[in-house]
Amino acid sequence: MLVIHGGTIIAFDGTEHRRLTDGVVVVNGDRIEHVGKSWSGKVTGEIDARRQIVIPGQISTHAHISAQETSRYMGDRRMRRFLRNGFLHFMPDRRNGTPNTYGTVDARASLRFGFAALVRGGVTSVVAYGHDGSDDSALMRDVAAEMGIRLYWAPIITGGRYWLEDDGRVTTERDERAGLRELDVAADFITRHGGSDSGRLQGLIAVDEFYLSTPALRKRAKTVADQLGVPFTMHFLEQHREFFETMSTTGLTPIQLLESEGVLGPQTILAHCLYVASHSLVAYPVADDIGILGRHGTTVAHSPAAFAQSGMALEGFDRYRNAGINVAMATDAYPLDMFAEMATATVMGKAVARNHEAAAAGDVFAASNLAGAKALGRSDIGRIAAGAKADLVVVDPNALGFGPAPDPINILVRHGSADRVSLVMVDGRVLVENGRLRVCDEDEVIDAVMRPQQALETAYERYNTEGKTLFQQFTPALKEWEEPRTVGRLGAEFR
Repeated sequence: MLVIHGGTIIAFDGTEHRRLTDGVVVVNGDRIEHVGKSWSGKVTGEIDARRQIVIPGQISTHAHISAQETSRYMGDRRMRRFLRNGFLHFMPDRRNGTPNTYGTVDARASLRFGFAALVRGGVTSVVAYGHDGSDDSALMRDVAAEMGIRLYWAPIITGGRYWLEDDGRVTTERDERAGLRELDVAADFITRHGGSDSGRLQGLIAVDEFYLSTPALRKRAKTVADQLGVPFTMHFLEQHREFFETMSTTGLTPIQLLESEGVLGPQTILAHCLYVASHSLVAYPVADDIGILGRHGTTVAHSPAAFAQSGMALEGFDRYRNAGINVAMATDAYPLDMFAEMATATVMGKAVARNHEAAAAGDVFAASNLAGAKALGRSDIGRIAAGAKADLVVVDPNALGFGPAPDPINILVRHGSADRVSLVMVDGRVLVENGRLRVCDEDEVIDAVMRPQQALETAYERYNTEGKTLFQQFTPALKEWEEPRTVGRLGAEFR
């Protein structure tokens, strides 16, 4: 038996998280054997986590696994015509045959970076989104297995695509038949690979977007997910136009439409779900979208950090939860950091509600573990309890940026960071020890994604319809240093 001595252990009592001070967690193989004040049984190994905080492994219910090579350029400057949208800057293919900028990415290096960042930051289970492109999705499977993470994934179902026209407009094209073929591929993948990697790889049906899919594709995808006993997920209401275009063509809000299609429910995960009827940027108060989602017990994958950078916010965290929606945290895109997401969730939740009691630390913390487990239909992850999977994270608060933690979760949610994670364990296997990844060389992972950077910058200039370079389109926060023209006795003369 491996005994972990706390510290503060965030233990689950069967109903909710509780603080267990100076307790122990006993690990037997891939399971937690015992949680309590002491242990008098057999001991084969010990981990000293005294003066530290032991939390359950975090669960990200929506993440694009990569180094986020393109997203890193989008700071304060974005194309205004895309209305706070990020991916439209890089993803659509050109009609003239010029590929998008993702073709310059080293796929394996990018995946390794993304998974490594998640694990290093304490994410032990993740719902991954995106394409693979390798034979039978071997690349995604291999890299996830290398990193030791618990992965929910299957090849994505698109049902449509975006095009970047020569005049700079982005247009859409739906292809229901292609989407149904991709659904068959995803179902076959789940049948053959679900439960592999010692059970750490599980499948789910992922339709890329509500906006580019059709009712027939969504209904069929949800039926297949139910038949396979796996979750169903898709991007939903992350674009302003989704709401108004759906209303204009169907007379229903997007959420009313999903309800009529029968795709809502406890095993449906809607990624983002910002622009509901009551959102201030929609202002359609006659529809109770939040109430509909709550009645069906649907999950919303909430990733506030990525969207706050675009000036967007969920309205609001408590309103969704109080209506019965299962709000679960997600890491979405850059920076793939659950601690950043939790800190943003509590701050933005308070700001949106104009209430310091809103988005309380305990509720946000539970959204990063228990809510994610519920979304995935699991009662054995996201908690520290006897019989649960040994997915554990140890956070070291002994730093000036963290400081004394009389209320550890309050401080952790507001001021925690991936850099303070000292140990990560999945299925009883230690993946991070003493703040360093054991499953790979961190320096090598970082170096590998730095190498293709120049190719990306060159490709973007060809991709951009105006021929702009990356830094012309996305202006850096500071200008480059320039040497002064003359130097006098007292030093440089600045212009």
